[in-house]
Amino acid sequence: MIVCPICHEKRWKRDGMMRKEIMYKRGKRVGRVQLYRCSQGHQFRKDNLPSWDDSFIEYVVFVYLKCLSLNTTVDIIRETFEMDILSKAIILEFIASVGDALPSMEEIDVAFAPVRSGHVAFDGVWFKLKGEQIVLLVAFDPKTMDVINAVWREEEDARGYEELIAKVTGQIGIDKIRAIYSDGDNGFLKARSKIFTHIPYQVCVFHKELRMGQIVPVKNIHRSKRMTDQKKHDIKIFQLLFRDVIYATDKEKSSQALERLKQYVKSQKEIEPRFQKAYRSLLTNFKYTLTHFDYPYMERDNNMIENFNSVFKPRLKLMKGFKKEANIDRYLKLFLLQYRLHPLKESGMKERNGNSPLELSGTYIPKNYNFLRLLRTTFNISYQLPQPEI
Repeated sequence: MIVCPICHEKRWKRDGMMRKEIMYKRGKRVGRVQLYRCSQGHQFRKDNLPSWDDSFIEYVVFVYLKCLSLNTTVDIIRETFEMDILSKAIILEFIASVGDALPSMEEIDVAFAPVRSGHVAFDGVWFKLKGEQIVLLVAFDPKTMDVINAVWREEEDARGYEELIAKVTGQIGIDKIRAIYSDGDNGFLKARSKIFTHIPYQVCVFHKELRMGQIVPVKNIHRSKRMTDQKKHDIKIFQLLFRDVIYATDKEKSSQALERLKQYVKSQKEIEPRFQKAYRSLLTNFKYTLTHFDYPYMERDNNMIENFNSVFKPRLKLMKGFKKEANIDRYLKLFLLQYRLHPLKESGMKERNGNSPLELSGTYIPKNYNFLRLLRTTFNISYQLPQPEI
């Protein structure tokens, strides 16, 4: 039923047509809109014809995701169409409308049905909201490089991991999970003790080495001009002994290497106290660094998630933090979906190049050049912004 939006009068008559320019990915086109006039003299139209087609909106957002700069996006669109048609405010509206319309991680799994390896790695990626640090907790399949799900929290705590674990088990099924990995964070360990106690758990030895490198300045061995040769020698010996422990070929050799490291740390106690701190860090949850020896199908680390971090962290850094909490879910969803559907190009394993993480999960993804268009057509969604009545 056609009703005047101003006075709600139901008596009306057609009152001509209105021409309206609509921006498509291929350029501007002119559309025609039927106008009406009610018995009270108010002119209106029944349906608002949008100023922007979905194809143009998703193209603009795709360009933004590639450069993460509003000004650069405006410049690229201006050069492409040779028109001044965008502002930063409009781009932000586009991002909000696309982010709200896109499917969730769970809906993606239902539509594309990725095959899971049964291995799940958990980690946290820190970024800023209004100048304060918050964390994205990520569940990752280290075999296929695909992100299973993610949640953001103010702290890397047990409640956050419990929420993420609930999402993961709902998607995969707890009986299908064969192995879990993490960096040994206390929040995850507490959550694991409630849910995953029956599943083999491996503390990532790569993260152990990273933590050691944060305590002992191993990176300064080759570049420091102030460090003495003796100090460099001591650090190098400590690093070699430390690596012997975490990268041993069996439990017995790891235990022997740990004893050698212990003795070396004792001998250096008065000279270099940082060795003692790094040694204590290694001992924390050390038994979980050995799990892979009892389960041959397990890896000793989950450093595949570092490949994800290397893609994701620079994006969050370029954002220079979020100003509004409402924007976090939108942007994180965009980043996560882009990662899952974007073909890998620089993987150390050549067979992965040209395939997206979803494709590596055994999913067929139609050839596409813009993942937003693929999702829009697959899920039959629209990005249209509300149009004002006339």
